[in-house]
Amino acid sequence: MSKAKGTTLVTLVKFLRSQRERALAALPPPLHAYLDERIHASSWYPEADLLSLMRAMVAMMPGPRDAVLAQMGVALAREHLEGIYGHLKLDAQGDPATLARRSFALWGSQHDTGTFRIDVERPGRALLEVRDYALPSAEMCGILTGYLGESLRLGGAVNVRVAKQACRLDGHEVCSWSAQWDA
Repeated sequence: MSKAKGTTLVTLVKFLRSQRERALAALPPPLHAYLDERIHASSWYPEADLLSLMRAMVAMMPGPRDAVLAQMGVALAREHLEGIYGHLKLDAQGDPATLARRSFALWGSQHDTGTFRIDVERPGRALLEVRDYALPSAEMCGILTGYLGESLRLGGAVNVRVAKQACRLDGHEVCSWSAQWDA
């Protein structure tokens, strides 16, 4: 069973707790305990629980599903790169791909399956791939789309455009995105 670090659940659980009654209706009963029990940032939790928590939050948010997922990715990137992992921004200004690489290097500390690869094809263009992630989902792909774009913006990129290229849910070997920005 794949696992995710508690740090990936904390923000989701805080949101769900802030709207407890709606969260109880949106969450499967076995996950109601997340609304009461302390989340330990350094502990490992089932990746399937993370996915269920994400789905509950998305169901509670107004707006189109894809936009909500992308916005969750943007918020998560900001939380990481302007907060606890703010040190990753040091010396990355002016090179958005460096910050994206650094931010996606966090994946291995937060998930026990899957790897990221970022290939900068030329200044202002990169390809991102996620390989061997045990629980691919439309929700995670949507969040990663927003996360990638915001990581590039926080690194100094302007006019960022991120597009999904391939998805394991569609039978591809990897999930991949192309990213373009003004260099």
